Amino acid sequence: MKTGLALRLSLLCAALAAPAAPCAAQERWQVTLNSGTILWDLRLVKLSGDTLVVRHADSVYAFPLTDLDELRLVQKSERRQTAEAGRYGGVLGGADDQIYRLTLYDLAERRQILQQIFQEHPPEASP
Repeated sequence: MKTGLALRLSLLCAALAAPAAPCAAQERWQVTLNSGTILWDLRLVKLSGDTLVVRHADSVYAFPLTDLDELRLVQKSERRQTAEAGRYGGVLGGADDQIYRLTLYDLAERRQILQQIFQEHPPEASP
């Protein structure tokens, strides 16, 4: 009995001490196209030449880099109530999102920006 309890406790401690899932597994992206269309809750798949490939649920989308206006890494938001009078608090506003505005860049610069994004935020492994 003591051995079983000790084993369970050691497994529990090991599970609690294990590193959390990698950040890429939780990263959600949003794409704004030049047409104004916004697609959200996307996962990065790959950069194939001058095409960005993303996944949403069980669908895969490919966008030419020239069609992209903005790419946004949506940060997990948490709602906080502020006690200060006159403050507009408790809002999920996206202020912490990482925004990559691509409109002003030519194709080569866009490709370079996306390559850097893929280095800093590698896609999660496919299931």
